Amino acid sequence: MKLLVTGATGLIGRRLIDRARAGGHSVVALSRDAERGRSKLGAGVEVHAWPDPKAAPPPPEALRGVDAIVHLLGETIAQRWSDEVKREIRDSRVRSTEQLVAGLRALPEGERPKVLVSQSATGYYGARDDTPLDEDAAPGTDFLADVVKEWEAQAQQASELGLRVVLARTGVVLAAGEGALAKMLPPFKAGVGGPVAGGRQWVPWIHLDDDAGALLFLAEGEHAAGPVNLTAPEPATNAELSKALGRALHRPAVLPVPAMALKLLYGEMAMIVLTGARVVPRRLQTLGYAFEHPALEPALRDVLS
Repeated sequence: MKLLVTGATGLIGRRLIDRARAGGHSVVALSRDAERGRSKLGAGVEVHAWPDPKAAPPPPEALRGVDAIVHLLGETIAQRWSDEVKREIRDSRVRSTEQLVAGLRALPEGERPKVLVSQSATGYYGARDDTPLDEDAAPGTDFLADVVKEWEAQAQQASELGLRVVLARTGVVLAAGEGALAKMLPPFKAGVGGPVAGGRQWVPWIHLDDDAGALLFLAEGEHAAGPVNLTAPEPATNAELSKALGRALHRPAVLPVPAMALKLLYGEMAMIVLTGARVVPRRLQTLGYAFEHPALEPALRDVLS
């Protein structure tokens, strides 16, 4: 399979490319800066420049001959939100997907890929109670839920071009050195970590290896289409995650973090830490994906090793 990856130099993109190449697939990557992309991804990956994904389609030569696309572009959520940042969070996802589909539409029908796996997010479900949520659950009504709905709607346009479209609703990715876990580690390593705002909110986590593995699985398969939750089989509450992280680090994890402190630090963005959803990967399991890291504490130990 010839696989095209957008957002290729990011955390998930790099791991996905490593997995794809190890599985014998050839990889094409799109990067805003082709030279920087080549330096980060190394030899053996064909890199094309896509300088402004919000304003123009990717170059046609990058799309031709590709069997599958995994689309991973998106501005980071974990920052203090201003009106400008919120606009970039939306546009980097919605407009880049619109431009990608425009590029696919411009190709002759016989030259189009067979599948588009478009990364989405469990933010689709908004803040919820303890009810387990599979892919049939209704969407939320907050800012992130609205962004995800627009994002998915743009990706779904590719189905009109004959592509199988998968909407990979990704949870909180556990990885060393980057992402949500990297922000949690300093206080926990210092022995002052603990649950946030009581810790009852759900965290739909997934190990980086399983996130990349599931994306590749969905691209390779023939039957997956529509929304697929990319989360571990057993979501955890924030308190459970805090305790497991403390045990993995051999540090106490009992000092609570008040909600007000988080709101002062992050403003509106704090809502994604203070609320959560009990998202479960029903369709991924039905499709037969075998998780490498299904349990939280062993997954954390693997990430931290």
